Amino acid sequence: MKITYIFPPLGHAGEKVRSMPLVPPVLEHMAGLTSALRPEWEIRLINSNVESFAQEELDTDIAAISILTHQSSWAYNLADTLRKRGIKVILGGPHPTALPDEASPHADAVLVGEAEGVLGELFEDLEAGSLKGCYEGAFLPLDNMPFPRRDLLPGYIFHAFHTSRGCPYTCRFCTTPMQHGAKMRYRPIRDVIADIASFKHRMWFSTDADIWGPDVDRYTELFREMAASLPGIYWVGEAGITSVQHPRGEEMLKWARRSGLMQVWLGWESFSDQILAEYGAQAKMKSKREDALKKIRDNGIDVGLFLMLGSQDESLREYDHVLELCDRLAITPHPVMVVPYPGTALYEDLKGEVTGDWDFYDGMHCILPQQNSPGEHEAALKRIWGDLFTIKRIMTRLAHVSLKGFPSAHIASGIVQFALRKAFLEFTGIKPRAAR
Repeated sequence: MKITYIFPPLGHAGEKVRSMPLVPPVLEHMAGLTSALRPEWEIRLINSNVESFAQEELDTDIAAISILTHQSSWAYNLADTLRKRGIKVILGGPHPTALPDEASPHADAVLVGEAEGVLGELFEDLEAGSLKGCYEGAFLPLDNMPFPRRDLLPGYIFHAFHTSRGCPYTCRFCTTPMQHGAKMRYRPIRDVIADIASFKHRMWFSTDADIWGPDVDRYTELFREMAASLPGIYWVGEAGITSVQHPRGEEMLKWARRSGLMQVWLGWESFSDQILAEYGAQAKMKSKREDALKKIRDNGIDVGLFLMLGSQDESLREYDHVLELCDRLAITPHPVMVVPYPGTALYEDLKGEVTGDWDFYDGMHCILPQQNSPGEHEAALKRIWGDLFTIKRIMTRLAHVSLKGFPSAHIASGIVQFALRKAFLEFTGIKPRAAR
C-alpha cells in the first residue's frame, strides 16, 4: 500500500512559501505513526511549498492532507481531483477538526483531533473497505509515542520535536485547546531525549505551545537532562512569560540556555492592555512583560514577538506604535492580522459577521469588522513589514543579541529574520524600504 501525506501551500490562495527552514512537523509525525502501525507500507511526504507534483499523475493509494484554514480551498480542490482518480483521501488538521461537516464532502474520511488513538482503526477499516466518514481522536497520554520519520524529507535547517500538548490558557483567538485540549499533557523526559537522540541533526524546533510552562519544575528538569544528554544541539521554540516570572524562572532559563535554546518566540499579541483583555490573553502575559523579556535576553536567549493587529476598531496608529516599540526594544517582531479561526471563541462571537472565504484567513488580510476599511489595515500591515525588515533594522537587532548567546543565538536570529524578510517579499512583491 502506498500512502502520501501532503502539506498544502502556506501562501495566499495556494501560493507557495519557499522560504521555509522548518519541515512541516505534521508530515514527519504522521509518517512515524504510520510506520509503527504499517511498517510494510510505502510512505511519501510532500511539502507543497517546496515540491511541485502533477495531481493527475500522483502515484498513491491513499492521500492524507493536513489542513490549516487558509489552505482549505487548495486542499479541497486537490482532494476532489484525487478522489475522481479512485485515490482514497483522508483530511485532518485544525480546519477539518473545527468544521468536519464542511470537509466531509471532499474526503473518504475526516480525522478530527489527534491521530494516535484512531489511526489504527482507520487503517483497518480502509483495508476492509468499510471506511467511516469521521474518526474522532481522544486526548491520550503521551507515553511511548512512535518517533517521527525525519529521514524522508532531508535538506531542511530545522526538524521538530515536542515535549507536551495542550494549553491551559483561554486566549480567544487560539485553536490549541480545540486541537490538543485545555489541559497540559507531558511526554516523559526520557522519551523526549531518546526521540531527539534518534536522529543526528543539530538544529531543532519545539512545537510545544509553551516550551517552559506552566510546570517550572518539570521544565527545569527537562532542560537539565537535555544539556547532559544532548550536547551539541541547538533549538528554537514558542512560549509565554508566566514561567519566567516564577521564583525558579532564573534557574529554568539558565538550563534552557545550556540545553541549546537559541531563540524563543513569545506570544506577545499586543502592546495594548485593552486589546490583550479583548483577546483574553492577560493570564498568560501577566504584568511587567518587558522585565521578563529582558530576563530572557540577559540569559543569552534571543527573543522574537508574535504580534496581532487589526483588532476591532483598532486605530491605524497602532501599526506605527508597533514599529516604534520594536525599534526601542531592538527586537524581532512577527506581526500579523488577528484571525477568527473556526474552533475559537473569537470565531463563535463573530460568526455571520466575517467572510467565509478561507483563502483570506492567512494573517495578512483584515477579517474582523472595522470602522476603517479592511484595505487600509492591510496596507498598513504591509507597510510596517517593509519597514521592519530592512537590512539596517535586521543588523541593528542582531547587534543587540546578548553575547552570552554567541554565536548560536545570533545565527538563529539571522536565519529567522532573513527568512521573514524573504517570505514578505514572496507574499507581497514589495521591496522593504530603507530605514528612516
